[in-house]
Amino acid sequence: MKRLILSLLVLSLPVGVAGAATLNGDFQGNPIVQVTSAGQSLKVDELPAMIYKDHTVVPLSMLRQLGVLVTWDPTTYSVNVTLPQSASANPINPAKQESENLMNVYQWLKDTDTALLTFSNQLQQYANLTNGSEFVSQLNMDFEDLMKQYNESIQMALKLLETVSHSDDLKSIIKSESDAYNNVQQTKSLLVFKLTGNTVPEFEKQFGISLLNATRAAQKNLNNTNAIIHELQRKNNELLQIKSSNTST
Repeated sequence: MKRLILSLLVLSLPVGVAGAATLNGDFQGNPIVQVTSAGQSLKVDELPAMIYKDHTVVPLSMLRQLGVLVTWDPTTYSVNVTLPQSASANPINPAKQESENLMNVYQWLKDTDTALLTFSNQLQQYANLTNGSEFVSQLNMDFEDLMKQYNESIQMALKLLETVSHSDDLKSIIKSESDAYNNVQQTKSLLVFKLTGNTVPEFEKQFGISLLNATRAAQKNLNNTNAIIHELQRKNNELLQIKSSNTST
């Protein structure tokens, strides 16, 4: 069967065709046109792009290199052309992008929740040391690392808060994480006061209550953040299943 070479008329040309053949040669008396994309020349298959009757004709087979889908129907003598999707023509779905941004921030907040919980447990270990005064500087350094992580995650969350359409969950997590951080900070201050040789009436009771509040707040916020992450994952999976179902049909 003789192969049909498909071409597409893409551009009407003004004058100046006469000297074109001297640049790229000619094909059966028609000046050859070089086709480029992003500075790269497209490869010629069986038929080059050319100037024909003052028009530039480009083979559809050449455009396949740009992601154009070309299908030939011999029963109807017709060609179906599907252009590739581009970022400009098909921007990222805003809802999908927002969901991804939220997921990233919640994961960051979750890491901070875990760090708060871990530090709360460390406070009890510091309190059990018989020579705890020797570790005050290390305790302060550990807390500085925690403070840095907390500030970075909160700043990222506050920045995203300005752009999301549904912000109630994020506001709640930011608020509860702030409360958990303050509880941890208060408990750490109590402990440092004790380790540096100061005596406080009923210190053990105050410290125990403060540590319990800090630990519970950190654990609660970690659980809430995990629940939101799982819900986002569930919704994303549902969207993927719907998309897959629509594609298969």
